[in-house]
Amino acid sequence: MKFLTTGEKVRKLREQLNVKQEDLISERVTRGLISMIETGRRDVTFATGVKLAEKFNEKAEELNIIMNIDEAYLMRSPAEDAEIYCLNKLKNDDITKSTIDEIFQLAEEYDLIKVKAKAYCGLGEIYFKEKEFEVACDIYKKAREIYINIGENEKLGYVYWRLGVFNADNLKYDTAVEYYQLSQYYCAQYGDNETRKSCLYSLANSYKKLNRVDLALETIERFLSVCDEQKDYRLYIYARGIKATCYESKGKYDEAIKIYEFLLTKISDDKSVFLGYIYNNLGLDYCHKNDLKESIKYFEMAENLKREIDRSLLSHTIIEKSEVLLKQNLIDEAIKTIELGIKYAKEYKDLEYLLKGNYLLGKIYDKIKDNENLEKVYLEIIELIKNTENNDKLKTVYNELAIMYLNQNKIDMCKEYLSLSKKLN
Repeated sequence: MKFLTTGEKVRKLREQLNVKQEDLISERVTRGLISMIETGRRDVTFATGVKLAEKFNEKAEELNIIMNIDEAYLMRSPAEDAEIYCLNKLKNDDITKSTIDEIFQLAEEYDLIKVKAKAYCGLGEIYFKEKEFEVACDIYKKAREIYINIGENEKLGYVYWRLGVFNADNLKYDTAVEYYQLSQYYCAQYGDNETRKSCLYSLANSYKKLNRVDLALETIERFLSVCDEQKDYRLYIYARGIKATCYESKGKYDEAIKIYEFLLTKISDDKSVFLGYIYNNLGLDYCHKNDLKESIKYFEMAENLKREIDRSLLSHTIIEKSEVLLKQNLIDEAIKTIELGIKYAKEYKDLEYLLKGNYLLGKIYDKIKDNENLEKVYLEIIELIKNTENNDKLKTVYNELAIMYLNQNKIDMCKEYLSLSKKLN
């Protein structure tokens, strides 16, 4: 894309509106000045820009054309126009990789270093949506490097928050927490309260995933103290949900149920995605309380709603519903249910529930001594964990496989996985 110089803009506007240089003459704007502007020998000053914009807009109005020319447009350089063009493109939530490639080319051509940093952020978000978390992290780190090099440290709070989110979605919660803490520091230093607020929610969620329940509760209370229920409605609902899951971890299921029942009073839309989340968790709580009838009721409500409005989260409900079937000792039905949940988790690249489903299958096959299927599940879990680079979890699975092979007197296989486990020390 070509961006015009000031002189090229004036000449092009004259041609579009069929205006002669003489028609643009006004106080302190001579034909000679206009000629020098068009040939690039003089810049447009603010006063000259105002006069020329008035003339062009008057002529456009006569021709019933809406142009809204202003002095700022006439005074901007091609690099400044390129920057505005790129930044406007980057505001689009549905921006594509090809558009970002175009922006990178313009940033290179016009030396738009800040645009390049924002373009990296935009590209990182695309890969995040595609669940390519490692790629998204690598790209965001390039943005971080630029901001550090040009001294725009006020951007780092946001960048570190996003790096934390990418790691959390890749189940690297310890790394996510480190990034969130860095984000909190920079947000506090530079007064980025919006990012600080979002990051507090994310931090609480990662503490919960790490089973650091008291820290999660403390952090979620900090979030709720700065959260605006109306403005931050989505995070408000999920934050209350994190609080409920913390109580669940402590075995306080009635407290958790009270929170979910309170949240139901905050939702007026009977097709809200939040209802699926709440019904699902109520199903879990009643399952833990051994009220299986009530549990199944809520799981079915969650499943029906998610099938209609958000299939990407359907695997959560289907896999967790299997807990009710297991409590009824319906083993075959539970296995089929989990396998269906895993199918949906694969379709939507939901790593957390791919692992959760396979771990549940592993427990079932171990309990019923089905070593053939247990081996398949362990190998599947290993491939999934390798993507998260979580050596502790990988070591645990290697050890469990080794024990399984030892019990089957497969000594060579046992030694192989013990050796793999040892290498992770």
